[in-house]
Amino acid sequence: MEIFIFKLAMSESAAAQASTPTETFDTYWLWARASSRDYVGGPRSGKWMLFYDKSVLDDKWAAVKNLVEQDLLGGLAKCSTAKENPNATSSKSGVIIVYTSDYLDQEEVYRVATVLHEKMEYNKTMYYKTDEQTYAGAYVKNGSKKNHIYRYPLD
Repeated sequence: MEIFIFKLAMSESAAAQASTPTETFDTYWLWARASSRDYVGGPRSGKWMLFYDKSVLDDKWAAVKNLVEQDLLGGLAKCSTAKENPNATSSKSGVIIVYTSDYLDQEEVYRVATVLHEKMEYNKTMYYKTDEQTYAGAYVKNGSKKNHIYRYPLD
């Protein structure tokens, strides 16, 4: 697996800022990144997944995007759009993905979870999935029984 540096081109950034998830049909994801640094991902990158009903998805994405741009999270996030995604489990909900670059850095992984849980008032369990799991096809829709390595809050 390669290390990658994520940079949004100016045109992508402007388009993403002008778009709302539930009104975007031409791409699967809208992206946000911290302006103070590039996101560096690699073999140990992963993400927190927050699932929302589409009736609140646009507002929740705006809030996460703001947190990312203020560099309060892991530096990169994306949100599902209205474009039908074959990996989605429901057409009534969407997902916001918030990345961290190293799933073994549990202090950073759980710091991001704490910010999301508090700032987003997320009252459900959040799950953290490695990019390795994603690349291996670990999706509930594909029959995966456990497609995460961490959860928050811990019970």
